Amino acid sequence: MMEVPARSGQARGTTSVSACPGSRNTGAGQRQFRRSGRLTPLALALVILLSGCQSSSEETDYAFPSRTDALVLRLPSQAPDQPTQPGQWEAELAALAAKGGQVLSPLQIPADQRAAIDAGLRELFGTPSRPHLVSQQAAVLERLGLSEERLRQGGQLYRRHRCLQCHNLTGDGRGPAGQWVIPYPRDFRQGVFKFTTSGNSKPRRQDLLRTLREGLKGTAMPSFALLAEADRDLLASYVTYLAIRGQVEFEALVAVGQGSVPEIGPWLAQQAEVVLRQWQAAEEAPPVPSPPDDGPPGSPRYQEAVQRGFALFTAGGENSCQSCHGNFGRRPQLRYEVWGTTARPANLTERPLKSQPQAEDLYARIRWGIPAVGMPAHPEYSERQVWDLVRLVQSLPFPRELPPPVRAAVYPESGELP
Repeated sequence: MMEVPARSGQARGTTSVSACPGSRNTGAGQRQFRRSGRLTPLALALVILLSGCQSSSEETDYAFPSRTDALVLRLPSQAPDQPTQPGQWEAELAALAAKGGQVLSPLQIPADQRAAIDAGLRELFGTPSRPHLVSQQAAVLERLGLSEERLRQGGQLYRRHRCLQCHNLTGDGRGPAGQWVIPYPRDFRQGVFKFTTSGNSKPRRQDLLRTLREGLKGTAMPSFALLAEADRDLLASYVTYLAIRGQVEFEALVAVGQGSVPEIGPWLAQQAEVVLRQWQAAEEAPPVPSPPDDGPPGSPRYQEAVQRGFALFTAGGENSCQSCHGNFGRRPQLRYEVWGTTARPANLTERPLKSQPQAEDLYARIRWGIPAVGMPAHPEYSERQVWDLVRLVQSLPFPRELPPPVRAAVYPESGELP
């Protein structure tokens, strides 16, 4: 055992490192830790990675690190001029202010206030190896799978299956590999997700489980379909926990930075209850309507729906589909995401789409939008109109399923298909 000197705002703890079978570096790493008497960030990352090889009896009690990266408070009104580049996350955030955005560095907040936030968060949420969520809403915790034992097991799986390689210990998306893949891994800490069916940016549990099971095509997010269903469920609980903790931290830093928090501890506890209710509301949201019976793709009823969807898609207007998905996504209009990075609207002529959506998922995207990336909602459409757009999007990658006039507009150089 070795005592790790505590950082500012973090509790002191002990770190126990045991070797993985077949590992040649663990012993050397331990010797390095003993010589230095301190865990550098790189050494801490090694400890975390090694924890994935330990048994359920492992437990390293280290605190979540204080947040130091910029908080995006306001996005620029102008569109981005280029896609996000690998390794440039921090530079792009720093450039937001010059483009009309607004960011807040946590380092601008007095150290004693940041330490008070860290202490309050630890009281409410525990540590990575001893996670918990203190709340008066016991029934909600149970429904969302946030019991202390489930979170402990989920945290072990999160480390063991290398989720932190991309999403990092805090869920900030800045793991060792995170900055070098595009799009960047999801930063959970604002409690905002892209692919939801709840009508807002909080996902249902089934949304998280679908992403874990199927992955996200065209990104570094793999499928965990080979993982036991019970383990995927535990991971979904832990991601929910990281998102709730991260959002409370985010909102606390913003509020303290603006001088609007009289007493940090009680404020954090109250805000945790508010955020938990937001997740409860997402879980209890009405289900997505079932799709109408339009027949199989290519059938007359289906093609009529596609034709109507095409007319809606190509109609003018401020929030028209083609204003972002130019040339059906081949010439997209870049947009800022809430995290300050850049989103590229999908090329709808390619398959599969990133989240491999079913008809109900596409309905949710069109009806309620994707607020995290600025995709607008369309409450003005009737239910039939939304399903018409769904049928169009489902058919766009398949020229043979398109009515001839639509095919000629989408694929003008394809000629007559046999």
